[in-house]
Amino acid sequence: MSKVKSAICLTLMTLLIAGLCFICFVSFGLPNGTDTYNSILRMTEKDADLGMRYGAADDESERYLGGGYSAVYYPEGVISAEEYDYTLAGKADADKSEYEQKYTKVGSLYFDNEKITVANGEPDDTFKEQFQSAVELFTARYEALHLEDVRVSVFDGYAVRVFVARSETAAFTPLSYTGEFTVKYGSDASSAATIMPARATETIGDYVKGAYARTGADGSHYVVIDFTQKGREALAKASEGAADSSSTAFFRVGDNDALQLTVSEKIDQDSLYISNSSFTEISAKSSAVLIDTAVNGTQTELSFNVKDTNGYHALGGENALLWLYIAFGVCALGMMIFFFVRYHLLGFVHLYTYLLFLCGTVLCVWAIPFLTLSVETFVAFMLTSVLLSISDIVTFEKAGAEYATGKTMTSSVKTGYSKCFWNLFDLHIVLALAGFFMYFVALPPLSSFGFVFGLTAVFSGLGTLLINRFNWAIMMGNTSKKSAFCNFKREETEDE
Repeated sequence: MSKVKSAICLTLMTLLIAGLCFICFVSFGLPNGTDTYNSILRMTEKDADLGMRYGAADDESERYLGGGYSAVYYPEGVISAEEYDYTLAGKADADKSEYEQKYTKVGSLYFDNEKITVANGEPDDTFKEQFQSAVELFTARYEALHLEDVRVSVFDGYAVRVFVARSETAAFTPLSYTGEFTVKYGSDASSAATIMPARATETIGDYVKGAYARTGADGSHYVVIDFTQKGREALAKASEGAADSSSTAFFRVGDNDALQLTVSEKIDQDSLYISNSSFTEISAKSSAVLIDTAVNGTQTELSFNVKDTNGYHALGGENALLWLYIAFGVCALGMMIFFFVRYHLLGFVHLYTYLLFLCGTVLCVWAIPFLTLSVETFVAFMLTSVLLSISDIVTFEKAGAEYATGKTMTSSVKTGYSKCFWNLFDLHIVLALAGFFMYFVALPPLSSFGFVFGLTAVFSGLGTLLINRFNWAIMMGNTSKKSAFCNFKREETEDE
């Protein structure tokens, strides 16, 4: 490769690696003073056992440290095996048979035959479609909260489990509400008249644009609802006599109240700011997200019950994530010291390959839904980091041994790779298959380890056998003293 081509390729490779490192590891506050640019690593879901601090409280002692809270959303008519067994045990013997006939078991859940049609051990397609819509809805709602660590997953086939890594659980119940968004106005909920939408031929989108949460200068939290012109007129008309006789505006999702507002004067504005003394940042956001997704989001006809709410402690201790980062830093520093001392500038070849390996792993852990940054994934990554380093050492040593026999540098690299290529190829294939096999047969923690190990073993193989050699070619093409670049020696000291 000519020097010009080598220089162009090296520049492009450097820019690529710099860009990947920036988006993967650099976070900083934006000029507006309130928003933050988050790196991929910061946005990557962390296992709650790592004890990471969550939340943005100014007082560090008020932040929730590790652990988390979870709840399970069961569709109406679906109960857990524990609830089924508990209820059955409490019934008289004469009633047990009737109760058993009422439910059909699907997996580990029990379906009410009067509410859901089950055939051949599976609910009907209509229920499946509605449940899938519900999963999309709940996922969108929790993503809109922009919390550090939230996970929405399907539990036991036809229930939804939500995990939040903070002590604030106000979102669990309101975000489980499903149904159409309506606005009612009157003296009480039972007699209030529906004012939005007012006709069967209209949708709520004709009246309401959406909703969002805001925090005032005094620290109070608001839910802001934006109306269309028609919505503004409907609310203004309904509240014309509010000064003489106060009434209440009920903002409902399905059969549940999302918000209530006592009205003592006419409301005639495009955006309505609703505050509540009990609002926290999360509860205000939850109400806003609930309303906005009911107006603009995916809809489902299923109703859900929130059950099995549990709290968890950070098993790894409050600073486990910090110690993992420190351990990685120490190992990475030691690795690079070895490569630069042993191989001089050839250490940059390994450094470039390793940074691509590192960024690729971070991007995959962030993008693959079932992976989190945990002790298991960290250990898997560190093991394949060692694999990549040893593989690079093998290729360097093989090329160095060939150079010592008197061959040219180009011939030495080519022959060195040829002698170890298939051994390294077979090793990486075997380790990758072992990792993926573990993923399919092991329990959840080990399955995460197995998948990351298999994935990064593939990355290690590509790095050693392809990327490393390419980096070596473009870097060595920019120097005239190739033996000094690689710190390779032989009895003949002539340089090529």
